[in-house]
Amino acid sequence: MPRIKRTLGIKTRQFDEQTFENDFRYPPKPDSYYDVKEKGLCRWCENIINDERGARNMRASWHPDCSEDYLMLYNSKHIRKYIKKRDYAECNECGEYDPKFQIDHIKPLYEQKYKTSDEADWSYWGEKNLQTLCRECHKKKTKTDMGNLKLLNEKNSSNH
Repeated sequence: MPRIKRTLGIKTRQFDEQTFENDFRYPPKPDSYYDVKEKGLCRWCENIINDERGARNMRASWHPDCSEDYLMLYNSKHIRKYIKKRDYAECNECGEYDPKFQIDHIKPLYEQKYKTSDEADWSYWGEKNLQTLCRECHKKKTKTDMGNLKLLNEKNSSNH
């Protein structure tokens, strides 16, 4: 597993209520990611981390499963490696093998644009919403998605 940069007690939340107007590619991080100030509490789930003897592990700040969940949401190298293993770099549309495969969100992330963190649907960033596409199929899908995004932006600008 790749080393995660140490940020305990360093990270601060930029704003109280985040909307995904500009940066909707990543899901919101839980409050515990920013607010856990003591060792032995998981930054993802905010539960106590125990060692193999059942004692509180004061040297850890992540459960192994929680760090895996975090990497699957925020680390693109980790996601690519996992999806390549899962899909064998075969296009989900045409079935062709493409060594330079591209990963695509089945339900496009722009659908989460303009939503608050409470309204956001976390399944959009999950592995079940990811598919492998060859470059040609990804280009076609992106073209369709960009047309839909333009409509969403026009609809939202007319509401404000």
